[in-house]
Amino acid sequence: MDFIGAARPSIADPFLPNKIMNDQLEDIRECIGCNICYASDGLAVPIRCTQNPTMGEEWRRNWHPEILPQRKTTLNQEDSTVLIVGAGPAGLEAAHAAGKRGYTVMLAEASSAPGGRVTKESALPGLREWSRVRDYRIQQLTKMANVEMFMESEMTVENILEVDADHVMIATGANWRRDGFGRGTEAVIPNLGPEECLFTPDDIMEEKFPTGAIMIYDDDGYYMGSVMAEKLIQLGLTVSYVTPEAKVSSWSGYTAEQPRVQRRLMDLGVNIITSRSLSGFDGHRAELQCHYGSGSHFLECESLLLVTARTPRDRLYYDLQTYLETRSSDRSIKMRSLSKIGDCDSPSIIADAVFAGHRWARELDETVDFDNPAKYDRMFSCLN
Repeated sequence: MDFIGAARPSIADPFLPNKIMNDQLEDIRECIGCNICYASDGLAVPIRCTQNPTMGEEWRRNWHPEILPQRKTTLNQEDSTVLIVGAGPAGLEAAHAAGKRGYTVMLAEASSAPGGRVTKESALPGLREWSRVRDYRIQQLTKMANVEMFMESEMTVENILEVDADHVMIATGANWRRDGFGRGTEAVIPNLGPEECLFTPDDIMEEKFPTGAIMIYDDDGYYMGSVMAEKLIQLGLTVSYVTPEAKVSSWSGYTAEQPRVQRRLMDLGVNIITSRSLSGFDGHRAELQCHYGSGSHFLECESLLLVTARTPRDRLYYDLQTYLETRSSDRSIKMRSLSKIGDCDSPSIIADAVFAGHRWARELDETVDFDNPAKYDRMFSCLN
């Protein structure tokens, strides 16, 4: 039983037994129980882990879980500085990995607390363990003399240029959309009624709460819609959950959570409506259409919570890119690379953000064949 129970924790940290034996408890990457490793198996893709971005890449990319190659000295520079804007999961992992490689790292965060979406989401019902993604990396960064964190430091193009770093990486995250564009709809929904009646998960996590009866429209299909429902039930609201999928949190089937999630919402008294797409909302009622055919009906509600898609917060990246392009001949600008990663580049799950941060730091100043970045099995047939 202990051996079976150690499976996922050993994916998160393959050196777990040694760290326990050597009393290195603060260096353990604790499993958060998200089951992304299990989902990889169900999707028939290379295994992934939210906590351990090297999982599945040990042979393919030659990534050791603990040992990173030291940075290369380029352009006759003895030092190489890195500025990372955004201390969410991507930014924290990028700072951690770049710091281990020997770079001088400055990590700037606009808010008063690090963690980005991890900090906000771990405060929601059932997601407390997700704070380990933040806590492990913060704990490791405090040990590194070559890494500095700056809280309440909202960066502008001018600020970034003043820092004069060799490498700048933007990891400013993403926002939930308010226009209804999602996985099933794949289009902006017209006629979404008064702004004061529309909410997103960002509003709820910032404690901007609706009142009265609310309809959650989940066109994301993972955990956020159901977690939002549970949060609003705790606040005493009457909640209806609507999704174009045939069941609640359908993607959670890959993480083996879907039946438990749906049962939980049923036990809480959430009004569940499946296979219906949102086509309009006027502040008093929502119009729903059958996702698989014709026919529509109306649902009375006072507010609408849209859990659909997210859009990158990438304005700073493009403003900086434009500035550099207009001054490409200015030799006083020290910056040698500008990148955007994580949700700022492509909104996805937390595991992808962590992986993106780690990969960016691994490949910094390295020569990478982007057409063939990883080893793969070559199958040969012997014909007589």
